[in-house]
Amino acid sequence: MLRRLEVHVHKAADATFQAATPTVRGRLAQKDFSTKTAVTPTSQQGLYWVNKDNYPTGLLGLEGELSDYDTRLESVKAGEFVVLEKPLPGEVYGTDQIVLSGLAEGDFLAVETSGGNAGKLIKSTDPTQFKFRGTKVDNGNTLGRVEIL
Repeated sequence: MLRRLEVHVHKAADATFQAATPTVRGRLAQKDFSTKTAVTPTSQQGLYWVNKDNYPTGLLGLEGELSDYDTRLESVKAGEFVVLEKPLPGEVYGTDQIVLSGLAEGDFLAVETSGGNAGKLIKSTDPTQFKFRGTKVDNGNTLGRVEIL
């Protein structure tokens, strides 16, 4: 899940890239311009939040009110178009794609580049552009508050 808690309005987002592999909203990715895909990050530069339009279509539209946290709306399939949003200094986001264990408010965060947590934010001992600002409970779900420096 990705929530915009304090962001710049009318910011351009790129919806021309497809997911290279299955992912979820709220993870971080990098752009691969040669394949026009959003890929798992290999470094701490050129990072974008993965998001997507979550409009229920087909049979989902018949179910009535759906939670934003419904896994069918959260999941991104390989080949599906995503919306890539560049985090800018001064913004604060909420995401569940963060490893909260061991974090204290003010800790720096880095994006994991390998393994099962690839694309998630984890605690960093080095200064980065991401800082942990506590948690927020949204509709019964705990999100990590992430400030962009």
